[in-house]
Amino acid sequence: MKKIFKQASIILVVCIFMLTSCSKNFINRNPFDSVPSGDAITDEASMQNALNGAYAKLRDVGIYGRDLPVIGDLQADNTFIEVQNAGRYIPQYQYNFTATDGVYTELWNAAYACILRVNQIIDANITGVNADAIKAQAYAIRALMYFKLVNAYARPYTDDPNAAGVPLILHYDPYAQPARNTVKEVYTQIINDYTTGFNSAPSYTNSVTLSKYAIEGLLARAYLYMGDNANAKDAAVDVINNSEFSLVSVDQYAALWADPGIHTDAVEIMFEVDADIVNNNNFDDLGGIYANVYQDIYCTQDLYNLYSNTDVRTSVLIPATTKAGAPAVIVYKYQNAANTKDRDNIKVLRLSEIYLIAAEASLPTNEDDAKTYLNSIAQTRDPYFPGYNSSGTDLLNDIITERRKELAFEGDRFYDLNRLKRGIERQSDPASIPGPLSIPYADYHRVAPIPQSELQANPNIQQNPGYQ
Repeated sequence: MKKIFKQASIILVVCIFMLTSCSKNFINRNPFDSVPSGDAITDEASMQNALNGAYAKLRDVGIYGRDLPVIGDLQADNTFIEVQNAGRYIPQYQYNFTATDGVYTELWNAAYACILRVNQIIDANITGVNADAIKAQAYAIRALMYFKLVNAYARPYTDDPNAAGVPLILHYDPYAQPARNTVKEVYTQIINDYTTGFNSAPSYTNSVTLSKYAIEGLLARAYLYMGDNANAKDAAVDVINNSEFSLVSVDQYAALWADPGIHTDAVEIMFEVDADIVNNNNFDDLGGIYANVYQDIYCTQDLYNLYSNTDVRTSVLIPATTKAGAPAVIVYKYQNAANTKDRDNIKVLRLSEIYLIAAEASLPTNEDDAKTYLNSIAQTRDPYFPGYNSSGTDLLNDIITERRKELAFEGDRFYDLNRLKRGIERQSDPASIPGPLSIPYADYHRVAPIPQSELQANPNIQQNPGYQ
């Protein structure tokens, strides 16, 4: 942790992000956010600049810019790497990564750098008309980062809440060398941050700003991962019943994914990370790993076979061939990697997930509610589907299958299988590089290694079991 703070806070960094696209003119990107808040954040304007910097950090390749969404599917059973590839994510797919792994080192560093930025906002002694709303977003971003960290570097809450989680850093301290907090302590902070953010959050204006009900949706997700079904359902149902958000219709589904612009209509997308022709990761764009640039990663046939011919979600899945010429299904959810006018925003939370949270959280006590929320998604995506009418374990499996189909290529599948303590069962594909077909829950690689660089910088932090 000391290493992270030294990297992020030695000098004042002025990052200027000029907007040139009229479709993405909601955020002024002039963040200066890598120094103590007493030096950089002196008024509401500088506070907003720091928030812009935190939002921009979410676009980092190590976080939502590519790594998080990719490994969440690749380490599960949704995607594979073809044999003719550029060499990215092979250790993740083959489950042979170590404590020096670049992907997990960058995730750790980028997430904590983002936390540093929002901590400066939260600690700033600034009052004003907009100060509370700015801080609300900072709290939500901090919670989001800790949620991702604790799910990557620790076993799920439902496994052992007293097990080692990740260090909680809540205030600027360049000399901090913290030990790991427990998983329970991290989740307690996540819930507190989301709740604090929700209470002062701004109303919805666009899809790249964390608004009140987007934060409550993220809160519902955190409760679900804790196994707290009652609170998960309460939060999800409140979003469904009282927010401005609506599900995208069948006839607009393909257009939603084709459109790289910021949304202001509250249709489907509750929060996404902004990217455009100026502010993007260039060839490291998320879309580039799936289509238009590298095109290294493909949808598994096993997943593709779950969709019916009348399911609108197949509109972003294209049966074709790999670069080596083998039959494969191209992922086209992110189709603007080569767009010279705009780039794909990265989806963090959509209303469909809230329905699926409500369905799963309802299951233990109210199967009728569970089926209602589940079929709201299944039948919206496929109008010819008669609906699920299962019960008990079968109904839970249907909900998890529908989550797999709906949230594919958005980075959720691996963490769903972890929280459910399920083994990963892959189907072999002749177009794929070699990789394990069965990865049991007990495999130590199901938890990421604490980066070696962090262990060397911080004597108080301990490695996860299995890693040397």
